[in-house]
Amino acid sequence: MVLLAALLAAGCGRKAVVSHPTVVPEPMFMVEKDGSFSLKANPKVSVVNVGQNSATVKFVMKSLRHARMRPKLAPLSQDNDIELVVNDTLNPELGDEGYLLEVRSTGIRLSANTEVGLFYAYQTFVQLLPTDVTTSVYTTIVLPECTILDRPRFGWRGLHIDFAGDTLSQKTLRRVVDVMAAYKMNRLVVDSVDGEYGELVAYAAERGVTVGVDSTVAVAPDVRSGLDSVRGGAEVVMEPVEGWSLDRYQADPRYQPVASAGVATLGHVYEFDPVPVGTNGHLAVGVRGGQCRLLTDYVGTQQEVEYMLLPRLLAVAEALWSPRERREWSRFRRKVEEEKDRMEEKGFAYCEGSFTPLFTARRVDDRTMNIAIRTEVPNTYIFYTTDMSRPTRESSIYLGPMNLERGTHIKILPVYKNIERDSVYEFVIR
Repeated sequence: MVLLAALLAAGCGRKAVVSHPTVVPEPMFMVEKDGSFSLKANPKVSVVNVGQNSATVKFVMKSLRHARMRPKLAPLSQDNDIELVVNDTLNPELGDEGYLLEVRSTGIRLSANTEVGLFYAYQTFVQLLPTDVTTSVYTTIVLPECTILDRPRFGWRGLHIDFAGDTLSQKTLRRVVDVMAAYKMNRLVVDSVDGEYGELVAYAAERGVTVGVDSTVAVAPDVRSGLDSVRGGAEVVMEPVEGWSLDRYQADPRYQPVASAGVATLGHVYEFDPVPVGTNGHLAVGVRGGQCRLLTDYVGTQQEVEYMLLPRLLAVAEALWSPRERREWSRFRRKVEEEKDRMEEKGFAYCEGSFTPLFTARRVDDRTMNIAIRTEVPNTYIFYTTDMSRPTRESSIYLGPMNLERGTHIKILPVYKNIERDSVYEFVIR
């Protein structure tokens, strides 16, 4: 999303103009149009076929107030700003969790077959707003006309928290539920739903998240045993130990908090698909969904849990919600940068990402290689030397692929948001 914020004349307040909105996870269908709608700070909200005291409507009204607005419930009329609609007749394109979001020149309409779908429509709507909407006061937010028709690829979109010792606090688990709901994940699997989890179950249910364990579903730790179970007639939830273990390091272990052995960067997590390309059709149908895992050996505080989950949980969410053909790494990576701003505004801890240089080498001749360098994090500056000296911000800056002789010793310093990241990386061109 591109946001142009202008400070208007004194007394008129601040106006935000949003263009090219982005959504995580990527919707099934999204099209922008030429017009726009100006959302005022005191929007009129109408509801159709859903009670004003329902969990979803109460959540929406509370969320709008948190976004520094003054919403008011009003009867359905032509001058309403936001309509929340549960369909009279089921729309087969939406299923139980899908939704239709329409920003028109006359107002915003969120509709779904169920309250859960309506809740997800609202979560998408939130992502159309400026990332600082909870900390800045806008008198007007201009949104582009657009239509989003969306539904999940899988019904089971989960996070498994595997407790290694003491359980996490209720506050921490509620924060986990909040971020899961924001990105349309719906299953929090914990060791037990007894005792202290009673309040959590109710809190999560209001946000479309089920807490507990479904013993009727086989959990597969890798693709081969996913598929063997399906052949045996079971419904399977993928929990890939290699790809989706979020207790592993998410960047160079030398510069990260202590974690489980192994590295699972954002890119690694995004690469995994619950149904591998080429899987037989009848086997694919048996994959009910997937879940990532967080083992709590090395985390216990709220900040530690959030740091390990974010932003990698977004990659899991997109793999489980979005159609395979709508997933695209470079677009997702750009969206993550925007969502980082949203996380920061909400006070969530998160990892900036991996700054380990990634090389692509192409042979030019017997003595020369053409080298391309990047990091997982967009807009990272790469300073380098080839004379064995330590690179600084005064060193050469990488501008694009370059030819280097075999045996060249290259040292690299990544700089992101004007901060030197990690330390110096050293490589020899082979």
